[in-house]
Amino acid sequence: MSTVVVVRPRALGDLILVTPAWRALAAAGHAVHAVTEARFTPLLQGMPWLAGVHAIERTNLSTVTTLRTLRKLKPAMAVDFFGNVRTAVLAKGCGAPVVWGFDLRGRKHFYTHTVPRELRFGADGREYAVDVHMRLALAAGGVEAGRRPEIMVGSTAAAAAERLLAEAGVREPGRTVGVVASGTSQVRALPVAHSAVLARGLMEAGYEVLLITGPGEAGLTRRFVAVAPGARVLPPCGVAELAAVVQRLRAVVGTNSGPQHMAGAFDVASFAFFGPLHPDTWSPRGPRHAYWRTDVPCRACDRTECAHWHCMTRISPGEAADRVLEHLRSHEA
Repeated sequence: MSTVVVVRPRALGDLILVTPAWRALAAAGHAVHAVTEARFTPLLQGMPWLAGVHAIERTNLSTVTTLRTLRKLKPAMAVDFFGNVRTAVLAKGCGAPVVWGFDLRGRKHFYTHTVPRELRFGADGREYAVDVHMRLALAAGGVEAGRRPEIMVGSTAAAAAERLLAEAGVREPGRTVGVVASGTSQVRALPVAHSAVLARGLMEAGYEVLLITGPGEAGLTRRFVAVAPGARVLPPCGVAELAAVVQRLRAVVGTNSGPQHMAGAFDVASFAFFGPLHPDTWSPRGPRHAYWRTDVPCRACDRTECAHWHCMTRISPGEAADRVLEHLRSHEA
């Protein structure tokens, strides 16, 4: 059995979406060792098809230390599923004679083999992120082993999730909708007022609402609960505990985000709103996952900053609530 090093340090949603590609390499008979940021390692530890999980931080010292660890594995192949300079250095520097990566300017010279980073279909079609990673894995010798993302929830995280939900005041997790009102950038999220009015519509329909936020979002939380009194707020937690919470919810709605991709991995229903991002790339597959997409001509620009930002305001708060409720009712147990 040959050893293969796979690299994808961040971010949360992207890490979840790369797991089918890693599983494909393991299914081909390789001992797959994954490298990702330390905060995400709990989602992978215990994965039966992973031979090892290696934590890395965003420091030069951590990069050097990780390289030393990887070299001891004497890998036969490395695959860079991220494609920045640091991950290219990790893939090339781990000692593997065969290195695969995406054909990216400034990085492709680190690899012995490359594939195109993105395929487009017609005037407005995009490739699903899972398929992008799978295309690289199959070129590197992987075999199909399913394309549904996969993450682990251990017993410790499950117990913590029960405590977090109780602390938040959630009475029925199975009737609770997690709302993500923020994003990796402001222009990729619904306005807070839209999300809060959406939450009010959900509560009026009989659902409990749990606001899911991240570090530094206290101001957003205050604005949200001011408009949507009665909404619960998830206490601060790590990604493993967050995954265990999402696994227990009725649905996750709001910004395309890591929690939405967790929902996809667990087949928990989801609904996302798309402006600068393309749903072909980022919306989970299957009938339990739906989305609204803006109609502005510059949609799917992939920008994180915008001078006008009118794409995510094209839907009214009331329509947002109606669309989500229609989707949830179509999948009631």
